[in-house]
Amino acid sequence: MPAWLLWFSPIIVLTSLAVLWTSWAARPRGPVKASTSVEAHERFRAALSQPIPAPRTRR
Repeated sequence: MPAWLLWFSPIIVLTSLAVLWTSWAARPRGPVKASTSVEAHERFRAALSQPIPAPRTRR
């Protein structure tokens, strides 16, 4: 097997996987129930309203 093929095969495989994952992640989804959307928004707001912890100090 040529050496250049061994060097390029991970690039080709990973690029193909990235294209497949992007097309799967961007697929059209069905409509969301209003109650589910409101609950998700409330969870999002609750997460943002929590206090930010103080940064850790180095030991």
